[in-house]
Amino acid sequence: MLHFIYNPQAGNGRSERARQVIEPLLGDAPHAFHMTRDRGDATAIARQLTSDPEETDIIAMGGDGTLHEVLNGLRDPSRARMGLIPCGSGNDFAATAGIPTDPARALGLILTGTAKPTDYLDCSGVRGINAIGTGIDVDILRRYAAMKRLRGSAAYLASLILTVVNYAPKRFSEITAEGAEPHEALIACAANGRSFGGGIPIAPKAEIDDGLLDVIIIDGIKKPAIPGAFVRLMRRQVLDIKQTLFKRQTRLTVKADAPMPLQIDGEIYEDLPFDVRLIHGELRYYRP
Repeated sequence: MLHFIYNPQAGNGRSERARQVIEPLLGDAPHAFHMTRDRGDATAIARQLTSDPEETDIIAMGGDGTLHEVLNGLRDPSRARMGLIPCGSGNDFAATAGIPTDPARALGLILTGTAKPTDYLDCSGVRGINAIGTGIDVDILRRYAAMKRLRGSAAYLASLILTVVNYAPKRFSEITAEGAEPHEALIACAANGRSFGGGIPIAPKAEIDDGLLDVIIIDGIKKPAIPGAFVRLMRRQVLDIKQTLFKRQTRLTVKADAPMPLQIDGEIYEDLPFDVRLIHGELRYYRP
């Protein structure tokens, strides 16, 4: 049974249009569509659908936000097969996983393919599939949410520019086996996917099944250099920025004296401890 969870508002109605495309293609395949109305609905629906101990196919229709909600609703990720019909304004995980944005082709992966072991993230009990970070990415998301006259890509671009111009690096410590390593950073990110924020290539070498986080910390950068660093980031040259610290590991713990909001798959969490673990291969995902 294929259960499609979709947000009719995602991507300015793209998920509703995608449903109209894929429903005739499902033929006799057992399926059901579950529409969300409010934030949190996708999590509640996924939790209900996975209450049975038998394995279940759960398909998210939307962007990274819908995918994030669905993942957090799975009672046991090891007993569900997940799929995605990308329909959001930001489809960053889909891009890393190689899932087509064309609804019919994305459905084809689910109907004819196999669900492959895929990594996901756990941050103090909240799951993420793409990236978890703190710093300039959170400020960009907050500006975007506050935009009233602009929406979509234009609003995100305006939020990005305003944030880059006005941003002040954050102070925190990375907790390692050797102790606390202080940073004054533009961003600290634990990535499973390669991009966030609708295509910002934060971790261009990340793989979603290698069992490792790609940790990116842009540290000790002076304010006048931030715009130039962001230009290099957008050109997929983040690892060439001399202030970039890059490593691969299974865990990233960050602490700060002041409250430090973070984003998980584009969703902001205000009071969640930044303690990220990679869960290797437990989730199975329909992808090439």
